[in-house]
Amino acid sequence: MEYKILKLVVGALQENCFIVFDENKEAFVVDPGGSTEEIIKAIDENKFNINFILLTHGHADHVGAVAELKEKYNAPVYLSEEDKDFLENPENMRSSSFGLKVEKTKVDNIVKDGDRIKFSDDEIKVIATPGHTLGSVCYLFKNFLFAGDTLFAGSIGRTDFPESDHSLMVESLKILKNLDNEIYVLSGHGPESQMGYEKDSNPFLRQV
Repeated sequence: MEYKILKLVVGALQENCFIVFDENKEAFVVDPGGSTEEIIKAIDENKFNINFILLTHGHADHVGAVAELKEKYNAPVYLSEEDKDFLENPENMRSSSFGLKVEKTKVDNIVKDGDRIKFSDDEIKVIATPGHTLGSVCYLFKNFLFAGDTLFAGSIGRTDFPESDHSLMVESLKILKNLDNEIYVLSGHGPESQMGYEKDSNPFLRQV
């Protein structure tokens, strides 16, 4: 089966939302962080059938469009146990400090390290990467790593939030460093990269 990825840069914080789809227009969404109408337009114009919504973590700039998409497409939401309160109780999770509003939504499926999520003819692997938040995860699908705010091109996610832990981030980076060089890194912000390049040039990966 051949897969394609549509990238949309959404919301006030320019977050990367990805729509992955196969030849039959079966699709899933990663981190729909805002610009809900733009995401809906892309889905409807391409006639995608949204199977589910994957969240790398619960920060407001990654979950802002989740509630509307879930309701419109009846799409179950996947997120870690540690981060689910960001979505289920956003009034307690500093959403306003980002200048963003998050509509309360239930998490349907809790993800943890090593889980496999079936999609089309293949599976998505969950890799727990706490650090940016305690419940941050990456999703590995085929040759693509949806890295959220764990790993950026040339940098890493912030670890100075109350829900962050830099020592855990270091351990998570060690896990990602073991991935194949050919894997493409699709981050929550900024350009895409490749794991081999990041191992050689990213100072945060080089020092772990």
